Amino acid sequence: MSLAEKILSGDEKSAARLISLLENKQKVGYEQLAQLLPYTGKAHVIGITGPAGAGKSTLIAKLAGRMCDQGQKIGIIAVDPTSVQSQGAFLGDRARMKEIEREGSVFIRSMADKEYAGGICRATLGAVYVLEALGNDAVIVESVGAGQSDKALFYVCDTIITLFTPEFGDELQLLKAGLLEIGDIIVINKCDKAGSEDIVNAVTAHLPSEPRGTWSIPVLRTKANIGEGIDHLSTVLDARRGFLQTNKKGIVKEREKTSLFVMTLLKDEIWQRFLSVYSKETEYVTTLEAVQSKTIDPYSAVEHIANTVEKRLQKHH
Repeated sequence: MSLAEKILSGDEKSAARLISLLENKQKVGYEQLAQLLPYTGKAHVIGITGPAGAGKSTLIAKLAGRMCDQGQKIGIIAVDPTSVQSQGAFLGDRARMKEIEREGSVFIRSMADKEYAGGICRATLGAVYVLEALGNDAVIVESVGAGQSDKALFYVCDTIITLFTPEFGDELQLLKAGLLEIGDIIVINKCDKAGSEDIVNAVTAHLPSEPRGTWSIPVLRTKANIGEGIDHLSTVLDARRGFLQTNKKGIVKEREKTSLFVMTLLKDEIWQRFLSVYSKETEYVTTLEAVQSKTIDPYSAVEHIANTVEKRLQKHH
């Protein structure tokens, strides 16, 4: 059996192996992924974002456990910060979620963000496809909580849960984060802390006045560490999934997600080819040295390099 066939039969080890191939940009990984694409699109892909310390991992552990108890099969992708030395994930989230990892019911994979903006690494969407093909009812993606740039989640996931806590800060900071712009469900965690009512009011005041389509963004309260509010969140997620299944915008979202996948691969491939060919040439090195010596500004240097590459492409065609 091929790797793809094993994944379709429910083999988690094969799923883990294919995700590793995608992380390492192996061609065989893309070939196997192509075989899985016709079997994707059925899972509810849920993104969890929010500032550091908001309790994302704890919330995911409780939520996944609850969904699993309901008979659902859950896949979790925890995008961790990249280790500077090893370039691998710190694996902190997986350690915290270990309590709910169950063979055949909950599959957890930690991935290094590879310093991609928003903490969404190149292989994340590919991993989502793999976990969908594995037969999961839902795939949960936890970002590193990089604030504004976490908007990349909007294209990867069907539903975004934005997590705040009473300690998050004032309303200005709330708006700067831009997290309200992408949230389909807002959760105020640690709601037993002082100031919880203030943050609920602040969030509610800054929600869009018009609902997105026919979906009104709910603001929920949880104490994830003890599981309080998790049942309500699970019920709202069921309602959200029903909304997506009957709303035509879901089709558009799937197309956007596919386009993002293609563009992500294309940008990375072009960049890698540029580095392997043009970056070794004297003109490129000279331009960088000019920037370092401050005889040319970085913007002009980039424009010069881009124009040079463009002229070469036109010459070949």
